[in-house]
Amino acid sequence: SLLNLLFGSATFLGMAVLWGLYFSIVSVGQTWYSFGWESQLLETGILAAFLCPFSPFNWSSLPRCGPPLVCVWGFRFLIFRIMLGAGLIKVRGDDCWRELTCMDYHYQTQPVPNPFSHLFHFNSKKFHKVETATNHFVELLA
Repeated sequence: SLLNLLFGSATFLGMAVLWGLYFSIVSVGQTWYSFGWESQLLETGILAAFLCPFSPFNWSSLPRCGPPLVCVWGFRFLIFRIMLGAGLIKVRGDDCWRELTCMDYHYQTQPVPNPFSHLFHFNSKKFHKVETATNHFVELLA
C-alpha cells in the first residue's frame, strides 16, 4: 500500500503481493475469516490486479485502451453473483423476508443508521412491504 501511495499508481506486482498477503491472512484466519465477503474481496483483488500495469517504473506501459474484456466480464459476473446470492439467502433464510415484514424493524437494528432511519422507521406497514418487495425484485430479478 505504501508503494502504491508513493508511486501514485498500483502495479500488477504490488497488487499481487497485497493479494497474496491477504490470502495468507484469510487462510490462517479459518473461522474468523470464513465469511462470504472474504472470498469476494480476494476475487475482486485478483481481478483488480490484472487492471494494473505490469511494469513498476515504465509509465509508458500505462494502458492506452480500455480494460481487458475478461476483467470487465469477471467484475460483472462477481456483481451478479453477489446480488443474486444476497437475494437467495434472504428468501431461504428468515421468514420475515418471505412475509415482507423485515423492513418493519430494519431501521431500528441496522448497524450504522443514517440520519433518516428514524423517519423511515415510522412509515406505514404497506410502505415497508413495498420496500421489501422492491429489494427482492432488485436482487433476484433485475
